[in-house]
Amino acid sequence: MNGRADDSSVRNDDLAYTGEVQPGGIVVVEKLTAGGHKMPEAWLRARVRGWMQIAESPGLAFWIGTYTADGKWIYCSSNEDRWQPAQFRIDYAMRVVKHLNQQVPFDGAWLVGWVRGGREFYLLWKDKNGDIQIPIECDKPFVVIRNWLPTDWEHIAATAHLKWVEWQKSLELTRSQQKMVAQGEAVSPGHFTEAPQIGV
Repeated sequence: MNGRADDSSVRNDDLAYTGEVQPGGIVVVEKLTAGGHKMPEAWLRARVRGWMQIAESPGLAFWIGTYTADGKWIYCSSNEDRWQPAQFRIDYAMRVVKHLNQQVPFDGAWLVGWVRGGREFYLLWKDKNGDIQIPIECDKPFVVIRNWLPTDWEHIAATAHLKWVEWQKSLELTRSQQKMVAQGEAVSPGHFTEAPQIGV
């Protein structure tokens, strides 16, 4: 691997690695890592480029990166031109993502960068399985956000994560309330058991 994230599929042997291999098995590293999270690098890299090209910055330049659990910087950028923002924007993103992953990784990891040709600052949270869950876009100009501290982004990230958790709980509640009428589960008296008649 050359330090660039890609969208290649993650192999099963990559997914199995969770820590230092010791005689007799795999030891899961529980301490705070240099990158502030414990996500395997393969999971950090998985499907990032495809997400950016299709969902977040279609046809426009993007650049996004993070620190691996062992503290190595990795990133990916738009395929065509290997675009990178100015160094001061890179430094800003690196500072923000390091803080987020040390303070609020939420059992996952954050990636941070610039999308839509560098016009928008962007945060992306992947859950503990490496799945993309929370994208956060900021369309304020850099002359405004350059004065925002990493702790400001921590508050934004924590708020977004809390809303995501609440949304997940509401989905679970909805699933638990669903009735499989066709399979014989009882429905409430107010539930329509017959289709309404049209034109009668």
